[in-house]
Amino acid sequence: MILPYNKEEKQNRYQRRDRVLKELSDNEAFFTGLICGIRLFQQKIVTAHKRREHIMIDDTSYYIQSGRERLQEAIDKICK
Repeated sequence: MILPYNKEEKQNRYQRRDRVLKELSDNEAFFTGLICGIRLFQQKIVTAHKRREHIMIDDTSYYIQSGRERLQEAIDKICK
């Protein structure tokens, strides 16, 4: 992605983006679908965490840790 070099080009880009987002948010069906999709992915992430399964993104496995698990890992590392 090529970033604009001057302030005017950057401002124009943001104005175009804001206009497109406004048009999309005015479309109730799109907005409802977007919210539904976000909720589905949230559920997928939480379910994978509870099952201790990985999530694949671009051929890379990711595991989700809770704050409590992360804290326990840090304490174990310090206490060694």
